[in-house]
Amino acid sequence: MLSDVAAQIAGSVGLAGSANIGEHIAMFEAIHGSAPRRAGQNLANPSGLFLGAVMMLVHTGQTDVAERAHNAWLKTMEDGVHTYDIFKEGVSREKVGTREFAEAVVARIGQKPATLKAVTYKAGEGGEGSFSGRMARETAAAKKETVGVDVYLEWSGGSADDLGAAVGKLSGEGLKLTSIANRGVKVFPGGATETFCSDHWRCRFVSEGSREVGNKQIVGLLSRFAEAGLDFIKTENLCNFDGQPGYSHAQE
Repeated sequence: MLSDVAAQIAGSVGLAGSANIGEHIAMFEAIHGSAPRRAGQNLANPSGLFLGAVMMLVHTGQTDVAERAHNAWLKTMEDGVHTYDIFKEGVSREKVGTREFAEAVVARIGQKPATLKAVTYKAGEGGEGSFSGRMARETAAAKKETVGVDVYLEWSGGSADDLGAAVGKLSGEGLKLTSIANRGVKVFPGGATETFCSDHWRCRFVSEGSREVGNKQIVGLLSRFAEAGLDFIKTENLCNFDGQPGYSHAQE
């Protein structure tokens, strides 16, 4: 969403390319999705896909080609050859379609912009060696401690306070109910009665005294949920890694 917003502020969602670079595979694309309403009309701005391809060229080590292509695009933009989405009277000089814009970029290969800042890509930036054949990064093993569990329920039997009263009784074996959230908002204890709630609830149980929790304690807790007739739909363990929480404290 942020990339879409940034591109739109710059002039059009059709302007920005993007890269998704993993350990062994990389994917390059325009930031925007498909636009069926523009299909076959020779209207769409191809800049996003074009600049995604420039990023791919840099990543694969073809920096000289990327530089020529990118500067040709900048020169085209500088010359006021614009597609409908960025065309502006008094600024743009020529309103063109997708095909004509691409042809204008091709015609400017080898040229550089005079007003806009020309790009320079150094040899060695990116390059196939940046990810080809590379194994996943090795990291030091962290000490993991389970200190609680979030139990998610499907329930529509009353208010958040009603659920809190019922679920609070299930605390035990070192696990204590600390909060209930719905749609990401804390609703128990101390929630606002006017908060809209769906039928999915997150019940957070945390170990008393910050002691480590074992699987048997979690299984015991779920057994008590089952005996109480409460339909749990999933669980998520709350873990610390090297003493630091690996879960959100928001809305506790």
